[in-house]
Amino acid sequence: MPSNTCRYLNALLTEGSFSKAAQFLDISQPSLSQFLLRLETEIGTELIDRQVKPVRLTPAGELFLKTERQIDQMRETCAKQIDDIKAGVRGHVVVGASDYRETFFLTEVFPVFRRLFPSIELEVAEGRTKELEEMAMEGAVDFSLVISPLYHPQSLEVTEIYTEKLLVAMSVNHPVARRFPDTTGEEYPPLDFHELDRESFIVIKKGQMMNRLYHDLCERTGASPRVVLESESMIAALALASVSLGVTLTTETLARRSATAEPIRCFSISPEVPPRTVVAAYRGDRYLSKAARELIQVMLDVAGMKFQRG
Repeated sequence: MPSNTCRYLNALLTEGSFSKAAQFLDISQPSLSQFLLRLETEIGTELIDRQVKPVRLTPAGELFLKTERQIDQMRETCAKQIDDIKAGVRGHVVVGASDYRETFFLTEVFPVFRRLFPSIELEVAEGRTKELEEMAMEGAVDFSLVISPLYHPQSLEVTEIYTEKLLVAMSVNHPVARRFPDTTGEEYPPLDFHELDRESFIVIKKGQMMNRLYHDLCERTGASPRVVLESESMIAALALASVSLGVTLTTETLARRSATAEPIRCFSISPEVPPRTVVAAYRGDRYLSKAARELIQVMLDVAGMKFQRG
């Protein structure tokens, strides 16, 4: 929990005036003004420039708030470490994850984890890849399950959890699937992405790695598929691909485990693309609680068993 000093200064910066900040904080404006006046008297200099609208910090105020935030973070780290010492493996872990990884990974992880650590409370925060990284950077979650390479590699540390192959998926009745009959016995025969030029395509929305991969493949091969839908969900995209709305990009995990409305045909991608690496991303300068570290270990154990058995 941030100190009142950080909360009040942050509110002033965000809201831009004493009246709006007081309303946001649910305190009276005189109380907020008196608090800041006492603080400035104690420090010996003005922290807030009241002559501009919206109000802003003075240079001394910026330095002071930066230091207070660091002190708050140190207090939070200390409290977590003491809790770990006192209570053993207890606590509360917040994980950032997409709906896809919730459905096809966390549903296997959480039952195992609860059997091993029944005293630890679990919570999930949903988001897209970029949002999940930001949650980890801001400390809104203990860690996020995201795809490497990161959007912000300098800001986060990672633990690799597992990798998964990337595929092109379509209905078994799609004209492209019919042009390439299954004669080799390969589970995922290679398909040149340029073969999808002008074909209907279901794209995952911007802000997710699959969107970046789609545009990269178009650039590398010169293909220009016709986008018929931009979907938030890979699960929905694959389901719609199965009923011939269009072709989509998917993962081997999803191709194997998702119950689509109709049968699908999957191909490995040419030019070759590396498998996706799923990582637990967290702030390196924040203490990762023992409970969070145990959850990451269980994820590694479950992933090992999951991908060994295919």
